[in-house]
Amino acid sequence: MLRPQTWYLLLAVVCCVVCCIAGAGTTLQLVVLIVAAVLCAAIVPLHKNRKLQAALCLLPMMAMLAWYLILALYAVPEIMHWQYVLPAVGILAVFMARKGIVHDEKVVRAYDRIR
Repeated sequence: MLRPQTWYLLLAVVCCVVCCIAGAGTTLQLVVLIVAAVLCAAIVPLHKNRKLQAALCLLPMMAMLAWYLILALYAVPEIMHWQYVLPAVGILAVFMARKGIVHDEKVVRAYDRIR
């Protein structure tokens, strides 16, 4: 059974990929989303090293925030479509995953103190 953090990271990957397939944004934005999706997918197998996993969660969040920054600077569309919400859902999913990872680390430290 997968941990909730894994599901959140996979949701972020799906959001990035669907946004890329839908063609939301410029080529630079699509590259940023692909990088964010690859980072999220690369974070999943690092469950043995929770500190590194929590630290690396910040990278895809920054990449998805960069997507919105690029959108604001270069390619503001006249009509906002549904796919422009997907990176925000991805940011929220990675945030929730990071929150769960940090919580797991605190629980493990508490158990270590009890021993």
